[in-house]
Amino acid sequence: MKKITLLLLFMSSLAFSQRVEPTFSWANKADYQVNGEEAVTFSPGQEINFSITHTLGATNGVDDTQSFVLFGVQDEAVANLDHIDGVWANKSIGDSDPSYFVYAMTGTYTIPADATLSSANADLTYRVLSYLAYTPDGGTVIYGGDGASDTPLVYIRSAAEITALSTTDFTKETALIMYPNPVKNTIFLKGQNLPETYKITNTLGKIVKQGNFEGSIDASALSTGMYFLVYDNKTYTKFLKNKSS
Repeated sequence: MKKITLLLLFMSSLAFSQRVEPTFSWANKADYQVNGEEAVTFSPGQEINFSITHTLGATNGVDDTQSFVLFGVQDEAVANLDHIDGVWANKSIGDSDPSYFVYAMTGTYTIPADATLSSANADLTYRVLSYLAYTPDGGTVIYGGDGASDTPLVYIRSAAEITALSTTDFTKETALIMYPNPVKNTIFLKGQNLPETYKITNTLGKIVKQGNFEGSIDASALSTGMYFLVYDNKTYTKFLKNKSS
């Protein structure tokens, strides 16, 4: 009898606590993705036009209340910071006000003309912070979260870097794993069908190192910055080079 009573109570709680989560999408994000990258690319001084679409969720049939939609680009000089779960200061680049963001569904955002290029500093990470703030029925304000935010990694690149990437026919590597990334001294690969040859290019497409792959690659002589490791002239992995230890 106790089991039946508990089951009925559980089913009743489900019936009276139905929840529909909101949805959120940066609708024109693909306009700023280069050569199939998941990250987005901006240039110093560029004016970004963003458009956000979303649906409000509901609790027990009562629609959530929208507070605002936020859009901003942040930076953090921490090597390999996770652009989703990293610890970020509550500030956005592009304005003298340290808490500057755009609170709108659609709008424009200008990258500072003096923004540091991603290729110039391996320790500098950028991201877009964009989310829906909403209040479920009888609840407290929720800022983004699963299904109500979009936090892509950002690269700030020069026009020459973007042109080089846009005109290079890369096929993204999926079978091989390069590690560590960022790298200080030595690059290793694991997976099936290890390559016979490799080359390393900078973000302008210039080859800075190449040779036969013999189990590892000495990268200690590379300057700090962003590079592409290209295997057998057809697949690639992007990596950051930090100062050698």
